[in-house]
Amino acid sequence: MPNSNGRNRRAAQKRVLIAGRGVAGLSLSSEVVAGGDVLVGFLDDVVQASDVLGTLADVAAVCEREDVGVVYFAIPSAPGEVVREFVTQVHRSGVELAIVPRTYRIVSRDRVSVSDLTDVDILDLVGRAPVKHDMVHAGDTIRGRRVMVTGAAGSIGSRIVAQLSMLEPELIVCVDRSESGMFRLGNSLRDTSNTRLEIGDVQSEERMSQLMAGYRPDFLFHVAAYKHVPLMQHNPIEAFNNNVWGTWNVFSRAAEHGVGNVVYVSTDKAVNPTNVMGATKRLGELLLRDLAAVSPSTRFSGVRFGNVLESEGSVMQTFRQQLQQGVNLTVTDPEITRYFMTIDEAAQLVIQTATAGRPGDLFVLDMGEPIRVFDLARGLIDAVDPSLDVDIIGLRPGEKMYEELSHASSSVDSTTHPKIFIVSDSYAREPGETSRWAAELLDRTRRYDLAPDELIEALRSFGFDALQ
Repeated sequence: MPNSNGRNRRAAQKRVLIAGRGVAGLSLSSEVVAGGDVLVGFLDDVVQASDVLGTLADVAAVCEREDVGVVYFAIPSAPGEVVREFVTQVHRSGVELAIVPRTYRIVSRDRVSVSDLTDVDILDLVGRAPVKHDMVHAGDTIRGRRVMVTGAAGSIGSRIVAQLSMLEPELIVCVDRSESGMFRLGNSLRDTSNTRLEIGDVQSEERMSQLMAGYRPDFLFHVAAYKHVPLMQHNPIEAFNNNVWGTWNVFSRAAEHGVGNVVYVSTDKAVNPTNVMGATKRLGELLLRDLAAVSPSTRFSGVRFGNVLESEGSVMQTFRQQLQQGVNLTVTDPEITRYFMTIDEAAQLVIQTATAGRPGDLFVLDMGEPIRVFDLARGLIDAVDPSLDVDIIGLRPGEKMYEELSHASSSVDSTTHPKIFIVSDSYAREPGETSRWAAELLDRTRRYDLAPDELIEALRSFGFDALQ
C-alpha cells in the first residue's frame, strides 16, 4: 500500500498538455516528465503523430476530454494573433496556461509571473517577431572611435550606451542632467573603463561646447528630450525650449566642433502631430534638414520609431505595475492602436543608421501592423491573471487614436537592410525657413516672454493645424 508521501506526490502531479510538438515542445516534454508530472500529449497544426491529440483549435475539447490541468504553449514562432486566440480558448476552458516557456522552473508555477515576461515575449503577444540587426558592420564603424550620447541616463539612451560598449569604441561620453539617472548608469557601467559620465544640460551652449571641444567625438547620438505627451501638453514652453532649442543647440555645437556624424532620435508622434511633444520633435527633424544642408563636415541623420516596450513611462511599464498590484489594466480607448518595438531594437536601429544613407536622411523600422493596445492588455491579463479586466479611461490631452511612421506625402525608400527604410518627406518649407522661424520664437520662449496659449497658436500658424 503506498505511503502518504507517495499519495501526496501523485496528488501534486499535473496533467500537462503541450501546444507545439516541435523542438521547444519536445524539450519541454522531457522536463515535464522529469519533474514528476503527467504528459497527456500534444496539440499541433503541422505535426501528425500518435501523441498529437488535435490541433490548436481543439484545445478546449482536448482539455475537457483528457482532464488537463495545465497547458504549455511551446511554439515560439507563432504569430501574435495565433497566440491571442489560443490564450482566449484556454482561458474560457478554465485551465491554467503558460506561454512560450523558457525553463521548466518558470512554467511549473501555477501561472506565469509578470516579472518572467521579457519584451520579446510581449512582442509575441502583439504579433511581431523582433527585428535582428547585423551589428557587425556597426562594430566596424564604431570600433576605436569616440562616441557621445545625450540623454544617456534614460531608458533608451542607457540601452544605446550598453549596445555601444560591446562594439569596442575608444570612449563613450554619457551626457545627462539627471543626477540620479547618471548614478544608476554609472553603477551599471562600473565594469567598463572606456566610459565617462558628464552631467550636462543640452540647453547650455557653454556646457555642450566644452564637452565637444574636450572629447572631440566622432559620433554623437542625440537622445535627450522631454517625451511624455500629457505632461508636455501642460508645459509647452519647457517642451519647446528643451526639445527644440536643446536639439538645435546640440546640432549647432556639433557642427561647430567638427563632429563627424550626428544621429537624432525622433518619434512617430512627429508625424502630423496633434500634441506639443510631437510638434517639437517634428521641428527637430526639420532643423536637422536645415543644418545638414549647410554643414558639409558633419553628417546629420534621424531615426523615427514607435512605442518602445519597457521605456520609461511606456504603456508596458504601466501594465506591469498594474499587474503586480493586482488591479485592472487601464486603456484610454478600446480602438486606440500603436506600433511597438523592443528597447534593444530601438538601440540597435539608432546605431545601425549612424553612417547609412545620405546627410539629412530620416530612417524608420518596418514595425509590422499597428496593434490595438486593448488586445495587448487582454493578452497580458490572460497570460498572467485572468481575474483582472480592462478599464477604459478616455483619451488623454493631445493623445492620438493611432500613430503613423510617415506623412501622407512621404515616400519610403529601401536600404541595404530589409527592415530599415528611408522616409523621403515632401517638405512644405524651404531650407533654412524652419531655423529662422524657430530663432524668432526661441528668443521669446527662452526669456519666458510668451504665454503657453500663444506658443500653441504660433505652432498652429507654422503648419501644425491638428495641434490640440
